[in-house]
Amino acid sequence: MLTSEFSKGESYVSTPQAEPTPLFGELRASEPVPWDALGRLAEVVRAISTLTQAPEAIAMQSVLIVVSLATQAHADAEFLVGSVPLSCFALTVAQSGERKSACDHLASTAIERIDLERGRKYRLEKREFEAAKLAFQKGNRRKSNDDFDVVDDDHTELDADLPPEPPIYPASRISDPTIEGLIRQLEIGWPSVAVMTDEGGQFFGGHSMKKENALKTAAGFSKLWDGATLTKSRASAEPIQLSGKRVSLHLMIQPGVAQSVVGDPIMKDQGLLSRVLIAWPESKIGSRVIRKSEARSAEETEAKSVLAAFDKRITELLNADLPIHPGTRADLQPRVLALSEMARKQLEDFYNRVEEASGKGRAFEYMTGFAAKSPEMAVRIAGIQTIFADENAAEVTAEAMENGIGMMEWYLSEMLRITDTGRPDKELCAAEELRSWVCEKWHEDFIDKRTMMKYGPGHLRDGNTLTRCIQILEEHGWLVREAGKQVIGGAISRTYWRVVRSGTTK
Repeated sequence: MLTSEFSKGESYVSTPQAEPTPLFGELRASEPVPWDALGRLAEVVRAISTLTQAPEAIAMQSVLIVVSLATQAHADAEFLVGSVPLSCFALTVAQSGERKSACDHLASTAIERIDLERGRKYRLEKREFEAAKLAFQKGNRRKSNDDFDVVDDDHTELDADLPPEPPIYPASRISDPTIEGLIRQLEIGWPSVAVMTDEGGQFFGGHSMKKENALKTAAGFSKLWDGATLTKSRASAEPIQLSGKRVSLHLMIQPGVAQSVVGDPIMKDQGLLSRVLIAWPESKIGSRVIRKSEARSAEETEAKSVLAAFDKRITELLNADLPIHPGTRADLQPRVLALSEMARKQLEDFYNRVEEASGKGRAFEYMTGFAAKSPEMAVRIAGIQTIFADENAAEVTAEAMENGIGMMEWYLSEMLRITDTGRPDKELCAAEELRSWVCEKWHEDFIDKRTMMKYGPGHLRDGNTLTRCIQILEEHGWLVREAGKQVIGGAISRTYWRVVRSGTTK
């Protein structure tokens, strides 16, 4: 049967379809946030969740990364072998409307305020530097003219004064998550930073994670997580060597992108995914009613008081003197928090439990990379809680180590829950990314391959890859092949599909 007339084409409607089927299995319910293991951070997480009515796990992720940023410059922590930074990487999965940004804003109020204050001071110092630089250049020119005939035996000019150094760019929060932008900021700026953005989808779908850049990006972030020296060679400038830097990371993404990230072979093979703490809580949308009562007002008042104390503590840590390596302006030299005897025994026991659970046929068989890193991440979390409580602490206590292990047991459970949705392969992940783009970014009812090739996710613009993705979406009912012709993107197409969005089939 013919559809209603089109001004520039016609189409034959296919048989009405059933609701499309998801490409991946449904997630089972998540475990409750590990309140006991959060230590002093528990009341902060509750306060943010109370004020925003967001899922507790989102608030927990935001608080953890803010505290990681505030503590990572002050100390490293002893591990089973050597020492590790206190930096943490986190990935929060939630759809639009879950108030991810609100949680992040409340957790990072002190960071935003301090960055603003330091930015104002920096701009003034930058103007003073430019004036001093200009005066230095003028002075050198005069000196060169005055001493034109005064040279040494090698025909070089006599020693001149050193030029003034530019001020250090003071921002500790970075919203641009590209590895190039991060390296540049670490080169000229503060040695302890956090990449925090609620637009994590732009990172995974943007320039940084295109096929030709993905390996470099993943490797760069992994090295920064490790606290390793990062080098970069440039044809037009001096090589860069970054050491003594600390970086935390918090990316917030939507569920449509998350499955692609979890199943990305580059993320897995290179090891970046094994370094990331993932939370994917159930939605609270539809249940966040406004309640006016004395009890609710009391809850909000208490929550604001808790956040005020948290902001004060974060401010103290961010404004404390940094342990800078002698002879440098911005290379950190953190001291090492020792493990108490009991803390080391707890860590060894946890390591053994995780190792046994990683064998063939055991619980962590399909997530061995993340499992192998979990003892180290438990130490990082224990160190973060230790420095948050007392920046002059000498060791990680048994209580702090128990908290770090408790939080990592929750993250292991969360990663297991996510990977158990079908352990998606590369083709399904690519198809899900295309489905997400077609259903959410393409607002027309019809689409053709030419349009997907031109405007779709960049790394899927390969003919064979795109053909296979389209085939999978057809099999699951998200794209329905139509007959006839249709105007799409200003051109007539004879091979095209009707887009089926969940909840819109009739």
